[in-house]
Amino acid sequence: MNSSNRVRHASSALTLVCLAHAGGSVAVYREWQALLPSFVRVRTLELPGHGMRRAEPVHTEWPALVEQLADELLTLVNDGAPFALFGHSMGSLVGLELMHALRERGKPAPVWFGASATISPVRRKHETNWLNCSHTEMIACLRERGGTPAELLDDADFVDFMLPLLRADFHLCGIHPARTKARLAAGGSAAAMLDCPIDVFVGRDDPATAHAADVHAWAQQTRGPCAVHRFDGGHFFIDTAREAVLAVVAGSLARSIRHTQLAQRAQGPQQPQLPQHIPQPHDSPCAGARANRCAEP
Repeated sequence: MNSSNRVRHASSALTLVCLAHAGGSVAVYREWQALLPSFVRVRTLELPGHGMRRAEPVHTEWPALVEQLADELLTLVNDGAPFALFGHSMGSLVGLELMHALRERGKPAPVWFGASATISPVRRKHETNWLNCSHTEMIACLRERGGTPAELLDDADFVDFMLPLLRADFHLCGIHPARTKARLAAGGSAAAMLDCPIDVFVGRDDPATAHAADVHAWAQQTRGPCAVHRFDGGHFFIDTAREAVLAVVAGSLARSIRHTQLAQRAQGPQQPQLPQHIPQPHDSPCAGARANRCAEP
């Protein structure tokens, strides 16, 4: 994305909080601030035990993790400005849980959610084997998903260093379907749905999101619009197709902030100036998918 495609704005109008994949670090988003429009303020939320928080104990149960991260998220967005969430792979599940946690606390909801490289929570399989599975099974899974150089997976020291963290993260992903079922049981499908728009990002060569119906089922998570965008690449297409991904993110955030500010302007005092340029479908080879909502499976 070059500077001509950036939305120019005098001050930050929206905070985008980004969450990383299983075993990963939010360093994957280190270039996003420079490449996104100036009205977007990029912030990251690192999970305990990951990246710069490596010394902290990892979580293996959702309630404790969500409680801690919800507190931390509120410190990032407590200035009253609109905010959005983007999660890659496991980060999508974490983002979803945080949105429900904020609603339970009576806090403002994000204006947009980007779910990347994962199928809908309602289509995930319940798995409880990751904490105790064999070393061989873990390595085979990593090789299948791609993104980790083969030479690292062949490095015994690297594997020994990373495996405890990966086991914890894969375990959280594996038991997540129980969270979805409990939410449905407690309040029904209506209570389990969010209100914000969801954009789903997937790689065309990613085996984790190969079944279209599993991806489109993200529409069941919100009353708002849901669009699917496909990019060249595998599970880590957000690196290999970064500019195309960010073009869609920029357009989605511009539309979301414009909608939010127009609604606020209709209800109260005049809001700060809106972004003057909203990227159009020609800005990104994948943006044309925006016209299509997720089809119910």
